[in-house]
This record gives sequence, structure tokens and C-alpha cells, in this order.
Amino acid sequence: RVKSMKEQLYFWMDLTEYMVFGAMLSYLMKDVLTVRFGRTRKLPFGIMCLQYAAVRMAFSYFVPLKKLLYGEALYIADSRQSIVPVAVSMAVTLFAGILLYQRNHMRLLSLVTVFYALHELIRFAVYPLAVGSMGRISEYYSRMFFEEGPIDVKRYRQLIERTEILWNMLLFLAIGGLLFFCIRRYRQYFLCKSIYRFYGETLLFLPALLGLMFTAMLRSILFYYDTEVYNLIEHYAELNLMIPLLSLLCTASILFSVKMLGEMEKEHEKRRQAELYQSRMEELEAHVLDMESVNIQIRGMKHDMKHYIADVNALLAQAFSGDAAAKEEARRYVDSMQASLEHLDLKYQTKHPVTDIILGRYFRIAAQRNIAFSSDFIFPHHLGIDAFDISVILNNGLDNAFEACETAAEQPCVFLTAKQKGNMLLLTIENTSSAALVWENGLPVSEKPGIGHGFGLKNIQRCAEKYYGTVKAYQAENRFYLTVMLQGRRDFVAENH
Repeated sequence: RVKSMKEQLYFWMDLTEYMVFGAMLSYLMKDVLTVRFGRTRKLPFGIMCLQYAAVRMAFSYFVPLKKLLYGEALYIADSRQSIVPVAVSMAVTLFAGILLYQRNHMRLLSLVTVFYALHELIRFAVYPLAVGSMGRISEYYSRMFFEEGPIDVKRYRQLIERTEILWNMLLFLAIGGLLFFCIRRYRQYFLCKSIYRFYGETLLFLPALLGLMFTAMLRSILFYYDTEVYNLIEHYAELNLMIPLLSLLCTASILFSVKMLGEMEKEHEKRRQAELYQSRMEELEAHVLDMESVNIQIRGMKHDMKHYIADVNALLAQAFSGDAAAKEEARRYVDSMQASLEHLDLKYQTKHPVTDIILGRYFRIAAQRNIAFSSDFIFPHHLGIDAFDISVILNNGLDNAFEACETAAEQPCVFLTAKQKGNMLLLTIENTSSAALVWENGLPVSEKPGIGHGFGLKNIQRCAEKYYGTVKAYQAENRFYLTVMLQGRRDFVAENH
């Protein structure tokens, strides 16, 4: 009965331990990976927790599996046998993660490796101290009972069992507390940055893989049982210090790698923001120069208007006196004045002065370069999108389009179309292009040498991300298409409806 109660107690202790560690695994992945099943985040959290607990409990209590792994004795006779449950559990976790999460499998592999590496490293950091303390406690009890005289075996066994249970609880609390601390730190460093690309995921994966391989090596040589138990630590006392130190160093390298990469991403983001602000300043300067040019022409026209009126009056007076040549000259003079006024008029009325000037400038550039240009863009005031963010998209997109037209084998053309649906704005720039493009992550990259190139699409992408949008591009039949989707601010849209 006592043995049965002890087994039940250990069963529930193990189940609690594995469920807690499974919850930590799920917590590490929460909000870091994209859930495959829409927004149902509780389902992946629960499944990842349960699969971890199920695999570990199976290796601890499923007799056929224990026989297959450990033989008829049903216990670990060689420490390398303990590698199999860890490896199988990791493989099942990866498989479950592929089913539950989408897209970034490298990130999934990195996070799973980080969790198992941290768990193993912390266990080995605590292991020598825990084993040493339990050994000393057992020696103390043995001396105490032997020195007292006749041994009360029942009392001695009860004391050892209670101490063993308490020791296991304290070991679980120590490992669990340290593991939770490390996972929480890792998440803080991981989530404070931009989304890492493949090289970043690989950089985070390597320290975790190194730590995991170190613990696998320890498991393969730590102890074995032949006629007697051979324990590596008992033969090499210095390992009591070296194993915890190396484990802690590997743990620190995992945390410092993600912190370092996070700091690098922060600095990179600051540079990107500076580039975006620089681009905005250049565009603002271009707007100011356009306005100054129009203003100078208006002032010049105003200054010369009295001369024009006097000339027209003189020509009309001659025409009324019967001079046919003066009449024809007056007509040409008025037509010339009208053409000058039309030149000052903005070609596109987009309902916003900034975009009026942008499209007017590109209309004049198109006329100078003999490029067919058209636009149906109307500024979406009701979506709450900043005019300068729109200007970044239009300026960079149209700049690239006009530049690509220089390589066109046919009549060059650029078309800007805009569609609005609900709180969505879809901008499409179509242009002729015969150039062979180099693509990266679904977008073309600039191959121009020197600094200052290749930022156009990046600036467009940043503006799109600001409004939870996307940027897509493709090339077909000597035509290049750039599509930018933006979502309006919901609070702004609600206020305006």
C-alpha cells in the first residue's frame, strides 16, 4: 500500500512537471510563430503543452516502450539511453509545430532547439549540486542511525523516501524557476526587435544547437551500469564544477546571442527610420521647389498681364477697324496666353495639394521623355493615411517606373491606378520594362553600385507595414506591376462614418 501510494505520488509529480515544462514550451512560441488556424491561439498552446507531457509520460510509464528502450529491467542502465526520450520528444514537438504553425520553419526549429537546449543545460547546471547534496544527506542519515545503535529500518526508509520526495520537488522548482526565467528573458529580447530574416534565425539556432550537443555528450558518458555503477563525476571531482560552469556559459551564450541580435536590429531600425525621414525631407524639398516654380510663373504672368491686355486691346482695335491680319494675330495671341495659363494649371486634381503636385510633376516628366502617363488616383481622406506616406509610395514607385521605361523596347508607358474598398486602398503602378530583374523575398533588388540605391522599394515596404499592408511585384510580357495594399486606420474610418 505504501509503495502504491508512493508510485501514485511520483506519477502526479511527473505529470505536473511535464505539463509545466510543456506550458513553458508553448509560452516560448506564443506570438512568435504564425498560427495556422486563423486566430485560434489557445489550440496550439494546449496541443504543444499536451504533446510534450504525453511523450515524456510515455517514456516514464508505458511499459512496452520502456522495455523496448531499457530492456526487461525497465530502468536506465546506461546514461546514453536517456538521449532517446529527449530526441523523440524534440522530433514530435517539431512535427506538431509544423502542423500548428505556418511559414517560418527555420524559426520553429530555432525555438524548439532553444527550449530543449535551455532545459537540458539548466538540468546539468543543477545536476552535480543536486546529486552531491542527496548523497551527503543519505550519508548523514546512515551515520545518524548507525550511531544511535539498533537501526529502525522502517523509520529509516520512511525518512529516506520523504527526503527523496522533498529533494525531487526542490529540484523541479529549481529547474523550473531557472528555465522560466531564461525563457522569459529570451522572449523579451526576441519580441523587442523586427522580424529576423533567415540569417538571424540561423545565428540564434547555432548557440542552442551547440548547447544541446554538449548535453547529449554528457548524457552519453555520464554513467553506466555493468557489475557496478560507474559515475563519471565520482571519478573526476573537478567535473562537479566544470559541468555547471560550462552549462551556464552555454545558457548565457543563447541569451546573449538573442539580446545582441536584438540590439543590432534596433540600430538597423533606427538607420531605416533615418533613411525614411531623409527620403521625406527630399520629397518635401521637391514639393517646395515645385510650388516655388509655379509661384514664380504666376508672379511673372501677373507682372506681364498688363502688357498682355494692352497688346490685346491694340490688336482688337486694329481688328475692329477692318484689319484682317490684326484679327488673326489677336486670336493667336489669346491662344498663346491660354496655353501659358494651362501650363500653370495642375493636370491632376487628386483632392490633396501634395499629391496634386507629385502627379503634376510626373506628368511634365512624362511629356519631356515621351512617356505615356495616366492616373486615376484620388486621395483617400476618409482612411486617415498620412499624405507624406502616400508621397513616399508614389514618388519611389513612379521614380522606379520612369527609370524602367528607359529600357523599354516598345512605346514606354506608366499607369497609376487606385481602388478603394471599405477601409482598404490598393495602388498599382504598371510600366513597360525589358530589363532582367534580380529578385529577393518577392521583390526586385537594385544592382546599381554605390550608396543611395535600393532604398525605394524598402521605403515603400516600410510605409505599407505602417498601415498593416503588403507590397507585391511581378513581371509579365515586358510589363512590370507594383501593387501596394494599405489598411486605413479603423478608429479614423469609424469617426468619419
